[in-house]
Amino acid sequence: MANSSGNVTIKSIAEKLGVSFSTVSKALNGDPLVNEQTRKLVEKTAKEMNYTRNAFASGLRQKGSKTVAIIVNDIDIPAYGEMISSISGSLAEYGYTTMISDSRYSEEFERNSIRAALSWMPEAVIIAPADPRSNNLNLLSSIKSKTLVIGDPEDETFNSVAIDHKHAGFISAEKMLKNGIVSNLILAGPEGYRSSDLYLSGIREAYEKYGITLDEEKIFRFKPDLPTAYRCFKEYWSADNDDVNGVLCFCDSIAYGIYRAAQEIGLSIPEDLSVIGYDDGPANDFTAPPLTTVRMPKDLIASHCRDFIIHHLKDENSSTYNYTIKPGLTSRGSVYKKGNK
Repeated sequence: MANSSGNVTIKSIAEKLGVSFSTVSKALNGDPLVNEQTRKLVEKTAKEMNYTRNAFASGLRQKGSKTVAIIVNDIDIPAYGEMISSISGSLAEYGYTTMISDSRYSEEFERNSIRAALSWMPEAVIIAPADPRSNNLNLLSSIKSKTLVIGDPEDETFNSVAIDHKHAGFISAEKMLKNGIVSNLILAGPEGYRSSDLYLSGIREAYEKYGITLDEEKIFRFKPDLPTAYRCFKEYWSADNDDVNGVLCFCDSIAYGIYRAAQEIGLSIPEDLSVIGYDDGPANDFTAPPLTTVRMPKDLIASHCRDFIIHHLKDENSSTYNYTIKPGLTSRGSVYKKGNK
């Protein structure tokens, strides 16, 4: 009985015939180097197996647009800058050009970016959505097989590379709590944004594990950037709220804002105030003191993005590409060690 066309690839035809992938590919593309008998056998087998040519994959093997659209929610986040640089550099080696858009956490900007990207007829789209739960991803449903979501989309049929943000929040809070730093200010990303929600849920889980009540009034949520974090901490402290001895930051940029505010107030890090960031950018070894932070595995994310485009699509792999990566904590000098006082 013939297979369904959705499951038939060049690879499965090659396996049935006991020949190489390239032989089948060349035969189906009319390569004159393939002898007539082999070509006819490949074409006959492909027809019997209900093989349907994947036009997109054919474009990858032949000319194609050689363009990849990358849409991120905030290009100012250092981690995204590093990832984009790595992805662009890797793809350039294969002759791809990347076109980059920044939605700035705006669903309207994101919609416009997606529509513009579709007009370019890209060979692939990599998107870190403003909100994985919004309807914007539906705009990419017609090219779902060549779209890779950086995040955790509600529609699990999308290809995705997700970071375990809940684990990031948990190990950040646990680091503080183990060192006796329990009165923490928590500066997270925008409310409703999935990665920020998961990060905060991990912090809550750590507090529950250690039997400590989390003060909800010490949680602040905003678009993560240095100036906002700086103002937030200064305003909190100036209102006679000097009861914190730690700050958990949703990204390193927030942590840098805390460093500046603490210096102006006259607080010493980590003696008076412990700080943990999230990203682990290259500047962290040079802050004073060096910043303890959750390391976002940017190189691994970039590698998955490259592999998705170069291998998953070119090999006509019909399975959904889903990976979840757990980040780790890089300990430096910004967290006070228990027992030092």
